[in-house]
Amino acid sequence: MAVEIASVVAAAHAALKAQAARINALNVYPVPDGDTGTNMLLTLESILEETSGETYETPEDATRAVARAALMGARGNSGVILSQMIRGGCEVLAAQTSLTAEAFAAALEGARERAYASVGEPVEGTMLTVIKDAAQAARDALGNGGLPAVIQASAREAHASVRRTPELLGVLREAGVVDAGGLGVAVILDGFYACATGQEIEETFEDEDGAPDLDAIHAREEAWGYCTEFIVTGFAGDAHEFEDYINSSGKSVLMVTDEDLVKVHLHTQDPGGALSYAGGFGRLAGVKVEDMEAQVRSREPHADETKLGVVAASRGEGNRELFEQMGAVVVEGGQGANPSAADLARAVEDTGASSVILLPNNKNIVPAAEQVHELVRAEVHVVPTTTIAAGLATMVGFDPEGGSAEVVEEMREIADTLFSAEVTRAVRDARVGELKVPEGAYMGFLDGELLAVEGSVEDAALSLAKKIVGAGADVVTLLRGKELDEVALQRIAHGIRDLDDAIEVEVRDGGQPLYPLQMVAE
Repeated sequence: MAVEIASVVAAAHAALKAQAARINALNVYPVPDGDTGTNMLLTLESILEETSGETYETPEDATRAVARAALMGARGNSGVILSQMIRGGCEVLAAQTSLTAEAFAAALEGARERAYASVGEPVEGTMLTVIKDAAQAARDALGNGGLPAVIQASAREAHASVRRTPELLGVLREAGVVDAGGLGVAVILDGFYACATGQEIEETFEDEDGAPDLDAIHAREEAWGYCTEFIVTGFAGDAHEFEDYINSSGKSVLMVTDEDLVKVHLHTQDPGGALSYAGGFGRLAGVKVEDMEAQVRSREPHADETKLGVVAASRGEGNRELFEQMGAVVVEGGQGANPSAADLARAVEDTGASSVILLPNNKNIVPAAEQVHELVRAEVHVVPTTTIAAGLATMVGFDPEGGSAEVVEEMREIADTLFSAEVTRAVRDARVGELKVPEGAYMGFLDGELLAVEGSVEDAALSLAKKIVGAGADVVTLLRGKELDEVALQRIAHGIRDLDDAIEVEVRDGGQPLYPLQMVAE
């Protein structure tokens, strides 16, 4: 039998598209991305692209294609949960030969089961509650009419459930709003009803006098970390180990599997670490990283649009906190995770400043940084720092109240006088100049030049330190990476002090991946 489903998807997509902006503004829970409506719409858009113009031989073929497309296109908490609702409904409909009232009610129940199962700790007052109530209404309506009547009953109850969400969730009640994802579910059901009857979608929103207080919503948003999403294809490895690591890496974690594919959504301060880890289990696709803290900052009015701002590329939670304490807007990026010029441009705009200093903190990011001025209205000054440690030292010269020319000059002078060193591990055998580098050895770089190849981080660090101290440095700052323990860090610090009693050694917990240690001296 031939199965065509694009018209149903198109109706749901059209209904949601008409209300996506309003749903976006309602986004409050659990940790706002600011784009619930858009995320749900992208999920439907992925399905629409898959099904448009397609005819499937069996219901099983059609539902398998829909479920896969939903998962591939899912973005954010709301998009991933919606994809699981769709998957649950498709699993029921795969065994049906026609879409009857009974089949629709069973599909909503399947959607409910999958949605709740996809969330580690289900919270009522969200889109989960709405699909649960809609499914119950559909079951209760059986026998009172055909398919259109059952869809209408589920849609009406969904909207009623949305209106009740503040009673179940305190953050909604405090802000005086309803749940955004739940409203998206109700609107999608409106689309299904319109498709089944050919009628216009019933207007279900309050008038402008009852519009939500968006300022109240945004004031309650928790600004924390980066919304990180990716797909692992060809997944191979210990699934429980993978799940434990991802769950420990941040908040609002959602993981969904489909054969050898795993879709991951989480909020984390170190998206690069999560991506690097996941890459060991298969090929990464659909990677998206968004700075949620910047999203919230962008809504805040800037009292002084003429102030001087600074943007720094960085990896590691400790480093991020250090930069932010000194007034920088941080872009996740560094070795192995270089941000694009567009990423840097967004961060420049997030500062709200008319003049912005940009610290790349990696030689591979410098070219992108130098293109940013073409993408923004602000005046952009690149101080070409090549390590995170050097960027932190250069931040000492930043004065948000100073004139841009003077501050840029001061920061460039600081950067030019620094000794910048870093230690990393060789991933293969190599020969660099006269130095033979075996796989697994620790390489020590000073100002970008490979000067030491040793068997341990400590030996490589002390080899570099001897050269730095011999060149007349007075202060050395050690920036501990993710792979270096505190005991080893202190041994290195003592070893440097033993080189010269007069030298001052400071230590910082940076948390950067790939480089167990970075050093900067002046």
